[in-house]
Amino acid sequence: MPWPKVWAWQKGTTIATAEEIPLEYLRHAKVFDKQEANRFLPKQEEDHAIKLKDDAPVVLDCKIYPLSHDQDKKLDESLVEHLHKGYI
Repeated sequence: MPWPKVWAWQKGTTIATAEEIPLEYLRHAKVFDKQEANRFLPKQEEDHAIKLKDDAPVVLDCKIYPLSHDQDKKLDESLVEHLHKGYI
């Protein structure tokens, strides 16, 4: 998220490091932690499966809309990242 750095630069301030954050705000540090963002939430009671119809095809061999080469590459990177994290 680049905008805090831009804002800080325009205001002539700096981004605080972990050592500079006041103690009362340190309990929120994991919200911004990159490692925490890579984990998936634990299973919850509200989780449920999506049941498909019996005659639904196993694989759809089509594209919904055409993508440019760059968009297709970004999509592939995103899918690999989410597969690695276990989101899909």
